[in-house]
Amino acid sequence: MLGVDTSTVYLKITPPLRHGRLAPRNAIILRMVFKLPALKQRLHSLRAVRLPDLGKRELLVLEVLWANDDCTAQYIQSQMPDEGISLSTVQSTLERLHRKRLVQREKIGRAFCYRAGIERSQLISALLHDMTQQVAAGDLAPVISGFLDFVASEAPELASHLSESLRAPDAQTKNTPSQGDD
Repeated sequence: MLGVDTSTVYLKITPPLRHGRLAPRNAIILRMVFKLPALKQRLHSLRAVRLPDLGKRELLVLEVLWANDDCTAQYIQSQMPDEGISLSTVQSTLERLHRKRLVQREKIGRAFCYRAGIERSQLISALLHDMTQQVAAGDLAPVISGFLDFVASEAPELASHLSESLRAPDAQTKNTPSQGDD
């Protein structure tokens, strides 16, 4: 991502040259300013479209951070299921997550203290958004249908509870008297 705030542009234009023409540098700046709204829109759409790809180790580190508040790399290493992971591997994984803006860090003494920058539910929502866009062209119906099929095959008791929950609001609105029936 670019570290440029495109919402505000400060522009200083030097006086024009002869014959009412702008200095070449100023002409380039003006062309860039006129293109900023389109560039800004493209940057926002790219940011909203896709969650960064996450590897297995990155997800394991996020799991540790979701279970704990603030953690050092040493603590995260001690909580990893694979004991063969070195501290430098955990630190480089945390650095990648920080660059992807999924982890926040604060320097305390000589070490960083990390915390998750995204909640688990936000990550799941973003993954579902990406999948909906990629697989179903933004149409939620096949995604919901596939999700219900998945829940039915993995946890039938949860599927029946979910099915009842989905029907409950309809039953409540049908049984509620309208205001004009008094």
